[in-house]
Amino acid sequence: MAQVNDLSSLIITELINYSEEVTEKVKQAVDTVSREVNSEIKNKIPFNQHTGKYVKAFRVKTVYENNNGKKSVWHVVNGQHRLTHLLEHGHAKRNGGRVKEYPHIRYGEELAIKRMEELTRGAIER
Repeated sequence: MAQVNDLSSLIITELINYSEEVTEKVKQAVDTVSREVNSEIKNKIPFNQHTGKYVKAFRVKTVYENNNGKKSVWHVVNGQHRLTHLLEHGHAKRNGGRVKEYPHIRYGEELAIKRMEELTRGAIER
């Protein structure tokens, strides 16, 4: 009977080690994807900037991290955040009509979804 208990404790130990390894690799993937998203959005800016303040205000911030996971957020700081929705979707003009939209954030979102799936799958399979 002692052999069965030893086997179950060995299986539990290996599963714990495996989950810790996968969690650590997924946390590293979050950092990698965050950097990639930030640079992708910067590269997709389709308009000329007078001062460059908008792109300089891009940040990636870790908002949550514990033993089981990590969350990072891409955002815009220094008052430039007001421009994101207007640039991404365009807006109505005062005297009618619309201002052209400059999509750039959606490319980062698409990249984040694709890359996190790839890197997570790779972490699980290894």
